Amino acid sequence: MTQSKQLNINPALPVPEKEALLQSKKLLQRIKDVIEEQDGAIGFDQYMSMVLYEPGLGYYSGGSRKFGADGDFVTAPELSSLFSQCLAFQCAQVLVELNSSSILELGAGTGVMARDLMLELEKLALLPEAYFILEVSADLKQRQQELLNESIPHLVDRVVWLDSLPENKFTGLILANEILDALVVKRFKKVSGGFKELKIGLKEDNLFWTEDDADGELGNRLKQLEKELSYSLPENYISEININTKKWLSGLEASLQRGVMLFIDYGYSAADYYHPDRSDGSLLCHYRHHVHSDPFFYPGLQDITTSVNFTDVAECADSLGLHVQGYTNQAYFLFGCGLEKLLTDIASLDIKSHTEITQQVRKLTMPEEMGERFKVIALTKDLEPGLIGFSIMDQRNRL
Repeated sequence: MTQSKQLNINPALPVPEKEALLQSKKLLQRIKDVIEEQDGAIGFDQYMSMVLYEPGLGYYSGGSRKFGADGDFVTAPELSSLFSQCLAFQCAQVLVELNSSSILELGAGTGVMARDLMLELEKLALLPEAYFILEVSADLKQRQQELLNESIPHLVDRVVWLDSLPENKFTGLILANEILDALVVKRFKKVSGGFKELKIGLKEDNLFWTEDDADGELGNRLKQLEKELSYSLPENYISEININTKKWLSGLEASLQRGVMLFIDYGYSAADYYHPDRSDGSLLCHYRHHVHSDPFFYPGLQDITTSVNFTDVAECADSLGLHVQGYTNQAYFLFGCGLEKLLTDIASLDIKSHTEITQQVRKLTMPEEMGERFKVIALTKDLEPGLIGFSIMDQRNRL
């Protein structure tokens, strides 16, 4: 096992409050203990799992404020209600096709998307029988409950919070906005004659990147990946791979009797994801609206994400008997769902409101903002009709 240099704490980033620092130190010590228990190194997937989901200490389970202006990042539903209104039109099309249908949202953030979706579906007289929210964070669950109880008290009895996937199959939609990017991944490095797995080790009580042989399932997957790419990755090429996509999707497929899964996230097709020029992977960390690439910065206090390989999602879905019904970027999806119609009345608004909405639309749809970077993929089960979100541009041929 070889070692590489430690990633140091970035002095340009804000220093956390005392209580948050103590929480991070507790998590760091737990990580160090696990590293020592496992012969001096753990996979990045295990590290990522601990810093994001370790009970009471991880980023999504430790109580820190994550979303919005006072958090670490802003998601599309929080940026503008137009996003959820468009998504509601897509949901409505599916709900019309299905009887006795429900919606399951994975990781509902602050609850803003659930609120805006329910309000729009109420206007359309197409409310789901139940709106399930699968939330792993106790803090976020409380925030969601407070928001929905305050803003839609007449609809909150339809909302059901879950700690795990529904035991009984349901008909309807599964929605996941910026969830795939938080699934844990392994990191690897191409070397002469093969691949190395990048792991996390300890030296003088500090976290380090280390290299170990990529064997077992990881090694097989990387060999298969390179074969499918039809070219050899350059030496010292670093990237990520999710070897559990199929297992994760399988759980969702088993919960859905009939309906649609909609995943919205930033990512690429496999050819773009593993382009030779993208030689350092897609690992990003979000901390108080700063974006950087140091995953060792105050563990548990920042989000760690990687871009989504949508080709992998599509291939895993196909192997499970799901149908890839559509794939496009966020801009095309929103316009396909009726964004332009929602904008017909903004000319009558006052200058301030008109400007605010125009700026929101720009951020949601422009290529240099979220419009191209974010993609939408639809997986269907026993549902035939084409979906309106992909009516303007369907890019499945790129997968």
